[in-house]
Amino acid sequence: MTTPAKYPQPPVELAGAVEAFLYDCAPADGCGVCTALIAELEAAKRTKKWSKAYEAAAEVRNHAGHATQAGKAS
Repeated sequence: MTTPAKYPQPPVELAGAVEAFLYDCAPADGCGVCTALIAELEAAKRTKKWSKAYEAAAEVRNHAGHATQAGKAS
């Protein structure tokens, strides 16, 4: 059996920065689709289903009626 590697310092945790990058999104005011997606995002985060949370956040960011593409708001 081999001896596991020992590291001189604890691992670096990037949770705050990575989480903001993956899950931050801005829903449009009064949009029912965005509201439903935000509810989905929050439920997924509560149950720690990170893939579903990312998908919901990405859908809010890319929602056809509100997405910003190449510097132009739709």
